[in-house]
Amino acid sequence: MAVLVACAIGVAIGLMLVWANSRAAITIAVAEIDDGRLTVTRGALSSRVLQDLRDVVSRPRVKHATVRILRAKDRARLEVEGDVPEQQLQRLRNIVGNVPVAQLARSGRS
Repeated sequence: MAVLVACAIGVAIGLMLVWANSRAAITIAVAEIDDGRLTVTRGALSSRVLQDLRDVVSRPRVKHATVRILRAKDRARLEVEGDVPEQQLQRLRNIVGNVPVAQLARSGRS
């Protein structure tokens, strides 16, 4: 019985690692918003997209949120955690969704 439990725990840990690695592989960028200031914490974005996102979160100011931009076929999709009004959230989606993935990420990123 203990062997089965150990195997189940091993499989669960393995699946969580696979999930985390696959999620990291499709992530273009992660940004933190604090009091209307957007800072990219992981990945890179083109300067045009970054400036557009900063404009949206600064007026009206978003207190705190995390923005994750993910690859989805030939376009990107946005995941937001935090208090972002629906109107601003839609504007953020429009900025990210209207730019092809190849143009979204800053060129020359490591």
